[in-house]
Amino acid sequence: MNQFYKKLSVLIILTCFIYTNAFALTKNESIIPPELQKKLEEVYGKIKSDYVDNIDDKKLMEGAINGLVTNLDPHSSYLDIDAQKDFTAATSGEFSGVGIDTGMEDGLVRVVSPIEDSPAYKAGLKTGDLVFEIDGKNVKGMTLSEAINKIRGPKGTTVKLSVLRKKTAAPLSFSIVRETIKNPSIKFKLSNQDYPYLRITQFQENTGVDLAKNLKLITEQNKGPLKGLVIDLRNNPGGMVSSAVAVAAAFLEKDKLIVYSDGKTNNAKMKLFANPYNYVEGGEKNDYLKDISEEYKKIPIVVLVNNGSASAAEIVAGALQDHKRAIILGTQTFGKGTIQQLFPLKTGSAIKITIAKYYTPSGKSIQAKGILPNYIAEDPSDISDTPVAKTFESSYKNHLENEKESTLQETSAKIVKLSEQNKKIFSDKSSFETGTKADYQYVQAIHLLQGKALDIEK
Repeated sequence: MNQFYKKLSVLIILTCFIYTNAFALTKNESIIPPELQKKLEEVYGKIKSDYVDNIDDKKLMEGAINGLVTNLDPHSSYLDIDAQKDFTAATSGEFSGVGIDTGMEDGLVRVVSPIEDSPAYKAGLKTGDLVFEIDGKNVKGMTLSEAINKIRGPKGTTVKLSVLRKKTAAPLSFSIVRETIKNPSIKFKLSNQDYPYLRITQFQENTGVDLAKNLKLITEQNKGPLKGLVIDLRNNPGGMVSSAVAVAAAFLEKDKLIVYSDGKTNNAKMKLFANPYNYVEGGEKNDYLKDISEEYKKIPIVVLVNNGSASAAEIVAGALQDHKRAIILGTQTFGKGTIQQLFPLKTGSAIKITIAKYYTPSGKSIQAKGILPNYIAEDPSDISDTPVAKTFESSYKNHLENEKESTLQETSAKIVKLSEQNKKIFSDKSSFETGTKADYQYVQAIHLLQGKALDIEK
C-alpha cells in the first residue's frame, strides 16, 4: 500500500464518520497521577457507600469515561459497540431512523445537520437544535450512543422529539415517523444545460466513485461543451477526508495541495494532494477519476455554502478557494477544522478523540472560524421576522480555539444586496427546491457564471 494512503487511512473521519485504528498508549501516558487517582477513588467510594440507590459498577465507570472524553471538545465522545455500528452504517449511506447527524452539547443531543430529504429534514429540524427529550424521557444523563439508539428504530414507527431552539421562547415538539434513510451523496440537475448543478450531501466512502459517475453522466447528457458548474455543499456535515480529497482533485490540476493537518503524532501530521495515491488504494491503477473529461479542471465553478457546511465540505471549499479554482457564494461555514480518530478499547467499546487540526493550502485554520465566501448571499427562505440564531463551531463553550485567528488574512468578501422584490420572490419555502429557479443562491451562482453583475452593497 502506498505511503500516502497508509497515512490517510488513519485520519479518515472529520464530522460524524469514523475509520478505526488500533488504540495504544505509551507506558508513561497511561499512568494516572497518584493525586488524581486518589480523588477518583474517593468519589467512587462515596457514591458506593452513600448514594441513595445501588449503582452498577459498569454503568458508573462508563459514565465517568463518557464525561472524561466528552468534556474535551464537542467532537470527542465515548462509543459503545452499537454506536460504532451506527457510524459504520452512516458511512454506507443507509440506515433506519429520522435522518440527523448528531453530537452532544451540555448533556443534550445537538443536531449537527438534518440529512436532506429525510423525515427530520421534512419535519423542520435545523442545525443547532438541542433535543432534550426523546419520547418524553429526559436526555440528560444519557450517552450519545443511548440517545441515538432511542431516536433510531424500525421503519414506520414514530418518535417524539422535544427540542430547544435559539431565539425561540417555547420548546418545540416533533413527532417523526422513522424511515429507511437512503442518502446518496451525489445528485445532479441539468436545470441549465450550460451550467450543470451538482449537489454533494455528505462525504461517504463511495462519494469519489459516485462523483466520477455523475460527471460522466453530465458529459453524456449535455448537448454541448459546458460553460461552468455549480457545486452545492450547503448543509453538508462532512464525512470522510479521502472522499473530500477526491472531490477537490476532480477539479484541480494534479499534485495541487488540498489540505494539511498537524497534531502530536506522526499520523496526525500529513499533507494531501490532488493525486490518486492520496484518495484511493492502489493509486493510479485504481483511479476512478482518470476517465472524466478534462473540461472539469478548466470550466468556471461556483461553490454554494452555508453554516451547515462543515468539516470535509470546508476542506473542499477552502482548497478550491485558495487555488482560485472556484468562487465561493453563500454564508460563512460552520468552522469545524479538527480531525477525529476512533480508538477501539479491549472491552469492545471505543473512544473518538480529536487528534489534529487541519489547514487550507494557504495555511488558514478553519477551526472555529470557517470559510468566508467570496460573495456573501443570504438565502431569503431562511429569513423571517424572528430569525433563528445560526449555530457555528464557535457557539459551543468547549470548542477548540483557532490558534491562527489573530494573524489570519480574511478573504475579501462582497455582500450581495437582497432586494425587497427578491425577498418576496424567493422566501416561499413551500416552492423551494435546490438547484432550481426557486433557489436564490443558485440563481446568483448562475448569474456569476454568466458574467452578470450582482447587486453588491457599497
